[in-house]
Parts: sequence; structure tokens; C-alpha cells
Amino acid sequence: MPNKTLSNPSLTAFITAGALGLTLINPAIAQHPVAKTPPLQMAQSSSLTGNWRLANMTLPGSPMPMLPSTDLTAGFANGRVSGSGGCNRFNGSYKTTGNQQLSIGPLATTYKACEEGVMTQEANYLKALQAAQRYEVNKDGLQIFYTTDQGTGVLRFVSQEVRGLW
Repeated sequence: MPNKTLSNPSLTAFITAGALGLTLINPAIAQHPVAKTPPLQMAQSSSLTGNWRLANMTLPGSPMPMLPSTDLTAGFANGRVSGSGGCNRFNGSYKTTGNQQLSIGPLATTYKACEEGVMTQEANYLKALQAAQRYEVNKDGLQIFYTTDQGTGVLRFVSQEVRGLW
């Protein structure tokens, strides 16, 4: 079988220019026929700003089991906090100062009646929020450390936002 070569000089120049262009733009592409895509990583932030769902709450001295039928939330943005206590909606102000110090409140709430257990959990949650002392944000979520007249506790939140690189 005869050896076929490119006889069209324009086509040869086009292919050569394309290969040269790939080498100039990204030499790694020219060296590796299959480019590898880096794995998707979640964006991390140490900011309090965002929407959070309460995952766990400790009362002074003991953990408090969360009622499964409730969704306790808090959203922080521009000095304002709002969310759900599991029954009622709330909103108010917050302030952060150096070294992750946090103060929240006073909070205003709607006034809807729910089951006694839900109302008790909500009252404990709102009292803890308004007793906030400091916060931490890390890969596990948001932790708000609070102190009431009964003692100290922690509110542990997970992010409600999907944060990625797109």
C-alpha cells in the first residue's frame, strides 16, 4: 500500500499551528494527551454569614435531644439574624467583634402556639441564641457558645447552603 502524505500545504500549516498554539497556551496539554481535571472541593469560610440549621443543642450540663419534627434555623447577614425556632419565626440583630465574639438580640418572634415539647425546645433555643458569647466556623459547621444563668452550652449548626466551585 502506498504511503500517503498530506499534500495540502494549508492543511499542514493549520495542524502545525494548532499544535503550537496548544503548547503555548498550556504546555501540560501538549505533553499529556489526556488532561486530568482536579477533584471538586467544597469552598470553606470562617464567616458567620449564611443560612444554618441547628443539628445539636446542649443545655447547661447535658445534651438536649432535638425533636425530629422540627427545623430550627438561623440566617446571618448584614447585622441581622432571622430563622425558625421550630414553631415561630424570629428576627433581630447581631454584632460580632474581634476574636469571634458574638452578641445576638433582642429577638422578636411571631406568636403561634404549638405542642408543648416544641414550645419548650423553641424557648430554650431562643434563650441560648440571645445568650451568645462567641462563635466558631470550621469544616463541621457553626458552633455558638452561650452562657445563661443556668450555665454554659453550645449550639451546633450545619450549613443549609451548597457551596462549590461553579
